[in-house]
Amino acid sequence: MALPAVVFLLALSSLTAATAPDCKDLVKPFMPEDPKLIFGKWVYVLGAGDPKPYHKALESLKSSWIELSPTSDSQIVTLRWGDHCFNRCVWGEVNATVSGLATTFRKNLSDHKGHILQTCSDCLLWTDTFRNGDTTGRYILQFTRAGQIDPKDVEIFKKQIGCLNFPENFHSYDGKTELCPHDKDSTE
Repeated sequence: MALPAVVFLLALSSLTAATAPDCKDLVKPFMPEDPKLIFGKWVYVLGAGDPKPYHKALESLKSSWIELSPTSDSQIVTLRWGDHCFNRCVWGEVNATVSGLATTFRKNLSDHKGHILQTCSDCLLWTDTFRNGDTTGRYILQFTRAGQIDPKDVEIFKKQIGCLNFPENFHSYDGKTELCPHDKDSTE
């Protein structure tokens, strides 16, 4: 009597394991078949940083948007942003080089290298590692087109940050703080 129950439980656990994505699938770099799908405006919804000072820095971010635009060079994209932090808006713009699945750019004195990870539809999940002299850090930032995220997608984000050893107490956009105006020409 116990043997059939054990066989059933083993079969059930292997079926569950087959349907639940593991870390390898949750954090592999991704590029959509049509790269044009990443262009346009994205609104920040969730994020985490590492080490601790960079994670804490996200607390000052009240709202944020990014915009990705193509250039005449297929390996270069323009990245614009508007961050509401420290009670003011900060805008910026850089050209980023796309090579395979990696994207690199220089912002101020920091060299950044990032990847897009597989995520929910109409979402953009960005991992970023940066170096400024001897200082290194990393971020994971979730964006959506509308600035809202489904609770089931938050659960997947939690698994992804766990797989990448980011702090569990991730930061989230409150959905209330107004986004910085999009048409600002000033850059950081």
